[in-house]
Amino acid sequence: MHYIVLDLEFNQDFDFEKNKTINSNPSCRFEIIQIGAVKLDENLYIIDKLNLYIKPNLYKTIHPYVEKITGITKDFLNDKPSFSEVIPIFAKFIENEDDCIFCVWGSSDLRALYRNLSYYNLLNKDLILKYIDIQNIATNYLKFNKGGFIGLKTAIESFNLPIKKEFHNALNDAIYTAEILKIVKSDNITIKIFNSKYI
Repeated sequence: MHYIVLDLEFNQDFDFEKNKTINSNPSCRFEIIQIGAVKLDENLYIIDKLNLYIKPNLYKTIHPYVEKITGITKDFLNDKPSFSEVIPIFAKFIENEDDCIFCVWGSSDLRALYRNLSYYNLLNKDLILKYIDIQNIATNYLKFNKGGFIGLKTAIESFNLPIKKEFHNALNDAIYTAEILKIVKSDNITIKIFNSKYI
């Protein structure tokens, strides 16, 4: 068994004339433009890393807020592979989805992954994954009660972990999430099931 700590960066549609976010395709509101992942062994040591940038096909212009927080530009992504081209690389990195547990900062990345896979017709069955919601566990562990769930940067600061790289980069955020997992992991940690047929 191994762990895959997954983080995604998304783009979404923006009307530049009206200067506002729009939802022109509800079936795939968030288009993945970066996949970051680290593979951990059973002792939570990093044994591999993956960083894939993806050329957008659905929303070809980068949302201004997305560009601001990620630093990812349209020009940077122009020569990157498509989502359909990177998924086999991601699947090879996972090795065997039945023998791994995904670790995510909230479950929204898994929903976005499913919706992108569906949009590009890359699924031939329901997506069923075992996962741990590190954000939920960290929120409870730190007794964070400022409304909602704790953010990744706030959690890193609360655990007094060193900030070595920028946030809102999928690989960096996956590494930060892995560091938090090492602190909050326990024998009775809740493993959830993501099943796309309920979406």
